[in-house]
Amino acid sequence: MAVRSSFPEARRPAGGAGRILVVEDEPRIREIVRVYLAAAGYEVEEAADGRLALAAFDAAPPDLVVVDLLLPGLSGEALVRAIREVSDVPILIASAKRSDDERIEGLRLGADDYLPKPYNPVELVERVRAILRRTRPVSGAARPRTYASGRLEVDPATRQYRVDGREGRLTPTELRLLLALSASPGLVLDRERLLALVTTGIGETTRTIDVHVANLRRKLGDDASAPWAIETIPDAGYRWAAPVDREPAPVRGSR
Repeated sequence: MAVRSSFPEARRPAGGAGRILVVEDEPRIREIVRVYLAAAGYEVEEAADGRLALAAFDAAPPDLVVVDLLLPGLSGEALVRAIREVSDVPILIASAKRSDDERIEGLRLGADDYLPKPYNPVELVERVRAILRRTRPVSGAARPRTYASGRLEVDPATRQYRVDGREGRLTPTELRLLLALSASPGLVLDRERLLALVTTGIGETTRTIDVHVANLRRKLGDDASAPWAIETIPDAGYRWAAPVDREPAPVRGSR
């Protein structure tokens, strides 16, 4: 048994909390997760393998995906990649793969959080809540912002960005990281501070921040060896290097 704890007392879901796709091949674990999420007010859809999950996702994209990596047919890693090709929906990996390298690789694939098995289903629910809170518009960040004389344009309300003529969309974690760094240009923020600002902080390490910085740099076209946006300060942390423009401009276009 990979999930610890007994079932909660059944009650009517509060409704409106969100729709969760749970991808897990072990029926008992899937049922426990379903009961706990439903008791917390979430609508739950289940899939026993990666291919069924992808079909369910394509038919009706959920608000968040909980996915095991050890799936029959289409692997969890392949499922995460396939989802990330078309969507930035939050993804929580819940897997028996628990080494640091495996967890870091899961984040590199595009997951927003990683919960190793065995886990308490109450913690899974709390992580789901925390992730969905982070996907809401950032307080006080509705106005579009520009950096480096318009080279980078970011709209926090939609998480869309435009840089060097390329357009895309940031994940909620990437947006929080960018805003945290750019709020104090030139100031070095250590990994512990960034961990508290942009992630759940539950069971995560400072290596998590390195992965999110790498993902953000890749989207911004920022070379770590000659950065224009994010500088790495050895043994200290990260610093925002791009000048913050005085007059924000809207991000042009969308996709």
